[in-house]
Amino acid sequence: MKYIKRILLIGCTILSDIHGYGQEGNLNRISHDMNAFYFGISVGYNSSTLLTTRNEAFLQQASINRIEPHSSQGIEMGFSATARLSNRLDLRFAPKLVLGGQKYLSYYFTDAYLQANPGKEAVENIKLPTNILSFPLDLKLKSDRIHNFRVYMFGGMRYDKNLSANSAEYRQAKQLGENPPPQFRSGDFAYEGGLGFNFYMPFSVISPEIKFSRTLGNSHIRDADNPYSAPLDIMRTQSIVFTINIEQ
Repeated sequence: MKYIKRILLIGCTILSDIHGYGQEGNLNRISHDMNAFYFGISVGYNSSTLLTTRNEAFLQQASINRIEPHSSQGIEMGFSATARLSNRLDLRFAPKLVLGGQKYLSYYFTDAYLQANPGKEAVENIKLPTNILSFPLDLKLKSDRIHNFRVYMFGGMRYDKNLSANSAEYRQAKQLGENPPPQFRSGDFAYEGGLGFNFYMPFSVISPEIKFSRTLGNSHIRDADNPYSAPLDIMRTQSIVFTINIEQ
């Protein structure tokens, strides 16, 4: 939370200066709204958590009492290409790299299991690394421009490629007779939507935005022979992202 507060404080300070500049009556980047295409770069802060459901096998085992997912934070970096469809609508393609979104699952063991396995910790935290290459395609609905300011909403779909999908490591661990962390699929689709603001500077357009998203499919490849995987059924990821776009 402290990182979000810092980002918001810095962003609000910058945007306050920009907005004050726009009130002087100087209309910046007038040609921007007439461009058929324009490009930009972005940096963002990502907070995500796993949404899990239990398989019926969970009720048939006596070792795990409960499984709790935890949220994680990461950064996003990317670029965007936007096509102007009309005065109100844009189509935006914004591929990005999401780094540092390592997730955790906490396994809480039953008293009976702990008594039968002295020295075993009551809670075991499993790390699930996720570095993602994301390909979102969004429609943007824009308001009228007010001096050097505009509001927009956006929504669409995206495809995520998990660069840290642990298929090779998973197979190797199974061959050695070990029980690795649950296996993730290498790709998944998601829906997303959010709200943003355009602030027109003399040489660029700065566009902070906040976005909510959730994956659609099941990211989990269930293994009935793995005690870490068998009790779980569906895994999805829910994210909140604060992004600053700098457009030409």
